[in-house]
Amino acid sequence: MVNILPIASGKGGVGKSATAVNLAITLAKSGKNVVLADFDFGGANLHTLLGLKNNHAGMGNFIYKQTAELSDLLQYTGIPGLRFIAGDCLYPGTANMDAGTKKRVIRKLNALDADYVILDLGAGTTYNTLDFYLMTYNSILVSTPELTSILNAYSFLKAASFRFFMRQFKARSDERKFIDEFLKTSSSGTETSFVELVQKTAENFKESCQQPLAELEKFRPQVIINMGSTSDDLEMAKRLRALVQKKLGLKMDFVGFLPKDEKISLAVALRTPLAISDPECQFVRAVQTASQRILQHTYEYNELESYDADINEDDLQVLSEEFDESTEENDILEYEE
Repeated sequence: MVNILPIASGKGGVGKSATAVNLAITLAKSGKNVVLADFDFGGANLHTLLGLKNNHAGMGNFIYKQTAELSDLLQYTGIPGLRFIAGDCLYPGTANMDAGTKKRVIRKLNALDADYVILDLGAGTTYNTLDFYLMTYNSILVSTPELTSILNAYSFLKAASFRFFMRQFKARSDERKFIDEFLKTSSSGTETSFVELVQKTAENFKESCQQPLAELEKFRPQVIINMGSTSDDLEMAKRLRALVQKKLGLKMDFVGFLPKDEKISLAVALRTPLAISDPECQFVRAVQTASQRILQHTYEYNELESYDADINEDDLQVLSEEFDESTEENDILEYEE
Protein backbone atom coordinates (compact mmCIF):
# COMPACT_ATOMS: atom_id res chain seq x y z
CA MET A 1 0.00 0.00 0.00
CA VAL A 2 1.28 3.44 -0.89
CA ASN A 3 1.04 6.18 1.73
CA ILE A 4 0.17 9.53 0.13
CA LEU A 5 1.53 12.36 2.30
CA PRO A 6 0.60 15.87 1.08
CA ILE A 7 2.46 18.73 2.79
CA ALA A 8 0.98 22.23 2.66
CA SER A 9 1.30 25.65 4.30
CA GLY A 10 -0.99 28.60 4.80
CA LYS A 11 1.57 30.94 3.25
CA GLY A 12 5.04 30.86 1.75
CA GLY A 13 8.27 31.34 3.65
CA VAL A 14 7.61 28.85 6.44
CA GLY A 15 10.13 26.25 5.24
CA LYS A 16 7.58 23.82 3.81
CA SER A 17 9.74 22.65 0.92
CA ALA A 18 12.86 22.24 3.06
CA THR A 19 10.77 20.24 5.51
CA ALA A 20 9.38 18.05 2.71
CA VAL A 21 12.82 17.39 1.21
CA ASN A 22 14.53 16.52 4.50
CA LEU A 23 11.57 14.41 5.60
CA ALA A 24 11.67 12.47 2.32
CA ILE A 25 15.40 11.83 2.71
CA THR A 26 14.97 10.77 6.34
CA LEU A 27 12.23 8.29 5.44
CA ALA A 28 14.37 6.92 2.60
CA LYS A 29 17.31 6.50 4.97
CA SER A 30 15.05 4.53 7.30
CA GLY A 31 14.64 1.96 4.52
CA LYS A 32 11.42 3.19 2.93
CA ASN A 33 10.86 3.48 -0.81
CA VAL A 34 10.00 7.17 -1.20
CA VAL A 35 8.81 9.35 -4.07
CA LEU A 36 8.99 13.13 -3.61
CA ALA A 37 6.77 15.07 -6.02
CA ASP A 38 6.76 18.82 -6.68
CA PHE A 39 3.08 19.82 -6.72
CA ASP A 40 3.66 23.57 -6.61
CA PHE A 41 2.41 24.02 -10.15
CA GLY A 42 2.66 27.80 -10.06
CA GLY A 43 6.33 27.90 -9.10
CA ALA A 44 8.00 24.51 -9.08
CA ASN A 45 11.55 24.68 -7.70
CA LEU A 46 11.95 21.61 -5.52
CA HIS A 47 14.63 20.27 -7.87
CA THR A 48 16.86 23.13 -6.74
CA LEU A 49 16.80 21.99 -3.12
CA LEU A 50 17.74 18.48 -4.26
CA GLY A 51 20.58 19.71 -6.45
CA LEU A 52 18.94 18.41 -9.63
CA LYS A 53 18.88 20.12 -13.02
CA ASN A 54 15.54 21.25 -14.42
CA ASN A 55 15.89 19.22 -17.61
CA HIS A 56 13.62 16.26 -16.90
CA ALA A 57 9.99 15.78 -17.92
CA GLY A 58 7.65 16.80 -15.11
CA MET A 59 4.00 17.08 -14.14
CA GLY A 60 3.25 19.38 -17.06
CA ASN A 61 4.00 16.51 -19.44
CA PHE A 62 1.50 14.29 -17.63
CA ILE A 63 -1.19 16.95 -17.31
CA TYR A 64 -1.02 17.72 -21.04
CA LYS A 65 -1.02 13.99 -21.84
CA GLN A 66 2.45 13.86 -23.34
CA THR A 67 3.15 11.12 -20.80
CA ALA A 68 0.59 8.49 -19.85
CA GLU A 69 2.11 7.32 -16.56
CA LEU A 70 3.48 9.21 -13.59
CA SER A 71 6.01 6.42 -13.23
CA ASP A 72 7.55 7.61 -16.52
CA LEU A 73 8.43 10.90 -14.79
CA LEU A 74 10.40 9.34 -11.94
CA GLN A 75 14.03 10.40 -11.78
CA TYR A 76 16.72 9.14 -9.45
CA THR A 77 18.15 11.60 -6.96
CA GLY A 78 21.40 9.85 -6.13
CA ILE A 79 19.96 9.20 -2.66
CA PRO A 80 19.18 5.48 -2.12
CA GLY A 81 15.44 4.90 -1.81
CA LEU A 82 14.42 8.37 -3.01
CA ARG A 83 13.02 9.21 -6.44
CA PHE A 84 11.67 12.54 -7.63
CA ILE A 85 8.90 13.88 -9.87
CA ALA A 86 9.52 17.42 -11.10
CA GLY A 87 6.76 20.01 -11.02
CA ASP A 88 7.47 21.59 -14.39
CA CYS A 89 6.02 25.11 -14.50
CA LEU A 90 6.96 25.57 -18.18
CA TYR A 91 3.43 24.81 -19.33
CA PRO A 92 0.98 27.74 -19.03
CA GLY A 93 -2.18 26.92 -17.13
CA THR A 94 -0.77 23.88 -15.38
CA ALA A 95 -1.94 25.26 -12.02
CA ASN A 96 -5.53 25.49 -13.31
CA MET A 97 -6.20 21.82 -14.07
CA ASP A 98 -9.78 20.62 -14.33
CA ALA A 99 -11.52 18.04 -12.14
CA GLY A 100 -10.96 15.22 -14.64
CA THR A 101 -7.23 15.85 -14.71
CA LYS A 102 -7.06 15.93 -10.92
CA LYS A 103 -8.82 12.56 -10.74
CA ARG A 104 -6.35 11.15 -13.26
CA VAL A 105 -3.40 12.45 -11.22
CA ILE A 106 -4.81 11.03 -7.99
CA ARG A 107 -5.45 7.64 -9.58
CA LYS A 108 -1.89 7.42 -10.89
CA LEU A 109 -0.39 8.58 -7.59
CA ASN A 110 -2.07 5.66 -5.87
CA ALA A 111 -0.62 3.30 -8.48
CA LEU A 112 3.02 4.29 -7.88
CA ASP A 113 5.32 1.60 -6.53
CA ALA A 114 6.41 3.26 -3.28
CA ASP A 115 5.97 3.15 0.46
CA TYR A 116 5.52 6.92 0.68
CA VAL A 117 4.64 9.52 -1.93
CA ILE A 118 5.29 12.98 -0.50
CA LEU A 119 3.58 15.88 -2.27
CA ASP A 120 5.10 19.32 -1.77
CA LEU A 121 2.02 21.45 -2.44
CA GLY A 122 1.92 25.12 -3.36
CA ALA A 123 1.25 27.57 -0.54
CA GLY A 124 -2.22 29.00 -0.07
CA THR A 125 -5.78 27.80 -0.56
CA THR A 126 -6.41 27.33 -4.27
CA TYR A 127 -8.89 24.54 -5.03
CA ASN A 128 -6.15 22.37 -6.51
CA THR A 129 -3.98 22.72 -3.41
CA LEU A 130 -6.93 21.95 -1.13
CA ASP A 131 -8.04 18.96 -3.18
CA PHE A 132 -4.60 17.37 -3.16
CA TYR A 133 -4.23 18.18 0.54
CA LEU A 134 -7.52 16.41 1.21
CA MET A 135 -6.38 13.18 -0.45
CA THR A 136 -5.79 11.80 3.04
CA TYR A 137 -7.48 12.43 6.36
CA ASN A 138 -4.33 13.47 8.21
CA SER A 139 -2.15 15.38 5.75
CA ILE A 140 0.59 17.65 7.11
CA LEU A 141 0.48 21.41 7.48
CA VAL A 142 3.70 23.35 8.14
CA SER A 143 3.64 26.60 10.12
CA THR A 144 6.06 28.76 12.09
CA PRO A 145 5.24 30.01 15.61
CA GLU A 146 4.82 33.59 14.36
CA LEU A 147 1.31 34.96 14.89
CA THR A 148 0.73 35.68 11.20
CA SER A 149 1.82 32.18 10.24
CA ILE A 150 -0.41 30.58 12.88
CA LEU A 151 -3.38 32.62 11.64
CA ASN A 152 -2.62 31.61 8.06
CA ALA A 153 -2.44 27.98 9.14
CA TYR A 154 -5.86 28.34 10.75
CA SER A 155 -7.27 30.01 7.64
CA PHE A 156 -5.93 27.14 5.53
CA LEU A 157 -7.57 24.54 7.77
CA LYS A 158 -10.83 26.48 7.70
CA ALA A 159 -10.83 26.54 3.89
CA ALA A 160 -9.90 22.84 3.81
CA SER A 161 -12.76 22.03 6.18
CA PHE A 162 -15.32 23.80 3.99
CA ARG A 163 -13.96 22.05 0.93
CA PHE A 164 -13.89 18.66 2.67
CA PHE A 165 -17.48 18.92 3.86
CA MET A 166 -18.90 20.26 0.62
CA ARG A 167 -17.26 17.50 -1.40
CA GLN A 168 -19.19 14.90 0.60
CA PHE A 169 -22.30 15.78 -1.38
CA LYS A 170 -22.95 15.40 -5.10
CA ALA A 171 -22.84 18.46 -7.33
CA ARG A 172 -26.26 20.07 -7.84
CA SER A 173 -27.72 18.03 -4.97
CA ASP A 174 -30.15 19.61 -2.51
CA GLU A 175 -27.43 19.48 0.12
CA ARG A 176 -25.01 21.40 -2.11
CA LYS A 177 -27.68 23.97 -2.88
CA PHE A 178 -28.34 24.38 0.83
CA ILE A 179 -24.63 24.88 1.53
CA ASP A 180 -24.31 27.41 -1.30
CA GLU A 181 -27.30 29.33 0.00
CA PHE A 182 -25.94 29.25 3.54
CA LEU A 183 -22.64 30.71 2.40
CA LYS A 184 -24.42 33.46 0.51
CA THR A 185 -26.82 34.50 3.25
CA SER A 186 -24.83 33.92 6.45
CA SER A 187 -21.77 35.63 7.82
CA SER A 188 -19.63 32.96 6.22
CA GLY A 189 -16.46 34.95 6.69
CA THR A 190 -16.63 34.62 10.45
CA GLU A 191 -14.75 31.99 12.37
CA THR A 192 -17.89 30.24 13.63
CA SER A 193 -19.41 29.74 10.19
CA PHE A 194 -18.11 26.22 9.60
CA VAL A 195 -19.46 24.71 12.81
CA GLU A 196 -22.76 26.46 12.17
CA LEU A 197 -22.84 25.19 8.58
CA VAL A 198 -22.32 21.57 9.68
CA GLN A 199 -25.00 21.87 12.36
CA LYS A 200 -27.57 23.43 10.04
CA THR A 201 -26.88 20.90 7.27
CA ALA A 202 -27.23 18.01 9.71
CA GLU A 203 -30.53 19.40 10.98
CA ASN A 204 -31.98 19.74 7.47
CA PHE A 205 -30.59 16.50 5.99
CA LYS A 206 -30.44 14.07 8.90
CA GLU A 207 -30.23 10.89 6.81
CA SER A 208 -27.91 11.98 4.00
CA CYS A 209 -25.62 13.83 6.43
CA GLN A 210 -24.75 10.80 8.56
CA GLN A 211 -21.92 9.61 6.32
CA PRO A 212 -20.42 13.11 5.78
CA LEU A 213 -20.42 13.62 9.54
CA ALA A 214 -18.63 10.29 9.98
CA GLU A 215 -16.08 11.34 7.36
CA LEU A 216 -15.56 14.66 9.10
CA GLU A 217 -14.75 12.79 12.31
CA LYS A 218 -11.87 11.13 10.46
CA PHE A 219 -10.43 14.45 9.24
CA ARG A 220 -7.52 14.97 11.62
CA PRO A 221 -4.74 17.17 10.19
CA GLN A 222 -1.18 16.87 11.40
CA VAL A 223 0.99 19.93 12.02
CA ILE A 224 4.72 20.56 12.03
CA ILE A 225 5.90 23.76 13.70
CA ASN A 226 9.07 24.95 11.97
CA MET A 227 11.63 27.64 12.89
CA GLY A 228 11.07 27.35 16.62
CA SER A 229 13.40 29.24 18.93
CA THR A 230 12.27 28.30 22.45
CA SER A 231 9.75 25.98 24.02
CA ASP A 232 7.62 29.09 24.60
CA ASP A 233 6.85 28.98 20.88
CA LEU A 234 4.68 25.95 21.63
CA GLU A 235 2.21 28.35 23.24
CA MET A 236 1.29 29.47 19.72
CA ALA A 237 0.81 25.84 18.75
CA LYS A 238 -1.56 25.41 21.70
CA ARG A 239 -3.51 28.46 20.56
CA LEU A 240 -3.83 27.03 17.06
CA ARG A 241 -5.10 23.73 18.46
CA ALA A 242 -7.64 25.49 20.69
CA LEU A 243 -8.86 27.69 17.82
CA VAL A 244 -9.25 24.74 15.46
CA GLN A 245 -11.09 22.70 18.09
CA LYS A 246 -13.45 25.52 19.05
CA LYS A 247 -14.19 27.13 15.69
CA LEU A 248 -13.89 24.15 13.33
CA GLY A 249 -14.67 21.27 15.66
CA LEU A 250 -11.58 19.42 14.43
CA LYS A 251 -8.90 17.46 16.25
CA MET A 252 -5.30 17.82 15.16
CA ASP A 253 -1.96 16.25 16.00
CA PHE A 254 1.44 17.91 16.26
CA VAL A 255 4.06 15.55 14.85
CA GLY A 256 7.12 17.80 14.86
CA PHE A 257 8.74 20.91 16.29
CA LEU A 258 11.71 21.88 14.15
CA PRO A 259 14.24 24.43 15.44
CA LYS A 260 15.28 27.47 13.49
CA ASP A 261 18.57 26.73 11.76
CA GLU A 262 20.59 29.25 9.79
CA LYS A 263 22.18 26.37 7.89
CA ILE A 264 18.95 25.89 5.94
CA SER A 265 19.60 28.96 3.79
CA LEU A 266 23.14 27.79 3.12
CA ALA A 267 21.88 24.32 2.21
CA VAL A 268 19.51 25.84 -0.35
CA ALA A 269 22.32 27.92 -1.82
CA LEU A 270 24.58 24.87 -2.01
CA ARG A 271 21.73 22.73 -3.41
CA THR A 272 22.39 20.03 -0.83
CA PRO A 273 19.75 19.21 1.82
CA LEU A 274 20.90 19.26 5.44
CA ALA A 275 19.86 15.63 5.83
CA ILE A 276 22.77 14.88 3.47
CA SER A 277 25.33 17.56 4.31
CA ASP A 278 24.84 17.69 8.11
CA PRO A 279 22.71 14.73 9.25
CA GLU A 280 23.64 15.21 12.92
CA CYS A 281 22.52 18.84 13.18
CA GLN A 282 19.68 19.79 15.48
CA PHE A 283 17.21 20.45 12.63
CA VAL A 284 17.73 17.05 10.98
CA ARG A 285 17.49 15.24 14.29
CA ALA A 286 14.14 16.94 14.88
CA VAL A 287 13.01 15.87 11.39
CA GLN A 288 14.06 12.31 12.23
CA THR A 289 11.91 12.40 15.37
CA ALA A 290 8.96 13.69 13.32
CA SER A 291 9.48 10.92 10.78
CA GLN A 292 9.26 8.32 13.54
CA ARG A 293 5.85 9.66 14.48
CA ILE A 294 4.78 9.69 10.85
CA LEU A 295 5.79 6.05 10.50
CA GLN A 296 3.20 5.21 13.16
CA HIS A 297 0.37 6.34 10.87
CA THR A 298 -1.00 5.35 7.51
CA TYR A 299 -1.81 7.94 4.88
CA GLU A 300 -4.00 5.91 2.59
CA TYR A 301 -6.29 7.65 0.15
CA ASN A 302 -9.81 7.87 1.58
CA GLU A 303 -9.03 5.65 4.50
CA LEU A 304 -7.63 6.49 7.93
CA GLU A 305 -6.26 3.64 10.00
CA SER A 306 -7.09 4.06 13.66
CA TYR A 307 -4.40 4.86 16.22
CA ASP A 308 -4.25 5.91 19.85
CA ALA A 309 -6.86 8.59 20.34
CA ASP A 310 -4.87 9.97 23.27
CA ILE A 311 -1.87 10.88 21.15
CA ASN A 312 -2.92 14.53 20.92
CA GLU A 313 -3.24 15.07 24.67
CA ASP A 314 0.44 15.18 25.48
CA ASP A 315 2.21 15.54 22.15
CA LEU A 316 3.00 19.22 22.71
CA GLN A 317 4.52 18.43 26.11
CA VAL A 318 6.65 15.70 24.55
CA LEU A 319 7.80 18.08 21.82
CA SER A 320 8.59 20.71 24.43
CA GLU A 321 10.77 18.30 26.39
CA GLU A 322 12.56 17.21 23.21
CA PHE A 323 13.20 20.80 22.24
CA ASP A 324 14.47 21.78 25.69
CA GLU A 325 16.87 18.84 25.71
CA SER A 326 18.24 19.54 22.25
CA THR A 327 18.58 23.25 23.00
CA GLU A 328 20.49 22.55 26.18
CA GLU A 329 22.81 20.19 24.31
CA ASN A 330 23.32 22.78 21.61
CA ASP A 331 24.21 25.43 24.20
CA ILE A 332 26.80 23.13 25.75
CA LEU A 333 28.38 22.47 22.35
CA GLU A 334 28.57 26.20 21.60
CA TYR A 335 30.18 26.87 25.00
CA GLU A 336 32.82 24.17 24.45
CA GLU A 337 33.70 25.69 21.08
